[in-house]
Amino acid sequence: MDSPAPQSAEPATFTRAGIWRGMKLTLPYSVSALPFGLAFGAAAGAMMTPAEATLMSALVFAGSAQFAVLSLWAGPLPLLAITMTAFLVNARHIVMGAALQPHFAGQPRSLVLLLGGGMTDAGWAITLQEMLRGRRDLGILLGTIIMQWPIWTGGTLLGAIIGSAGMDPKRWGLDVLIAGVFAISVIGLYRGRDDLLPWIAAVAGTAAALLWLPGNWYILIGGLSAGLAGLLRHDD
Repeated sequence: MDSPAPQSAEPATFTRAGIWRGMKLTLPYSVSALPFGLAFGAAAGAMMTPAEATLMSALVFAGSAQFAVLSLWAGPLPLLAITMTAFLVNARHIVMGAALQPHFAGQPRSLVLLLGGGMTDAGWAITLQEMLRGRRDLGILLGTIIMQWPIWTGGTLLGAIIGSAGMDPKRWGLDVLIAGVFAISVIGLYRGRDDLLPWIAAVAGTAAALLWLPGNWYILIGGLSAGLAGLLRHDD
């Protein structure tokens, strides 16, 4: 006898109380994002004006992807490589968005685009956890964005002023901070032995590109290698 098909999640509401709850739950993550924004701003400030760096953070709002494309930021801009790199770094958001998609039913398309475009890893995790606990309120996701966006953008502006003024970021320890943030991010994403193959593929692809390809293609090659390894892992 076939088992019944699983029922889809009920559409979520959207309330002011949910927005406030999302803001409160995201406060610790928002505070920790400030040094990350400073680090990005300092690195970007050496390549562009503070206004340009701040505009990038305000419009893109994707920390890891922004760091990744900085190493490609040289004239003439390799637009294809930048686009592919940003897509690969943020490809996880496709799966994250799919997990929340059933809760978006009945919501205006403009709201869906706003929440999807501003969704962060922390905001997604907080929102999904709250919904699994029975609080089906998309206001929570908007609250996470409201808390994180100004801190990320403001941190970028301050860091860019430091970088563009010729002040050495190493003096402030921002170079160490960048490496530390990425190391912590990678460790936090580790889910078990199944992740080892994509990681090894990323390292191998990056190393090979560094040895045999000119420019900064190692970022794109490393990401593609990890993605293909991930597909092979799931096909097994």
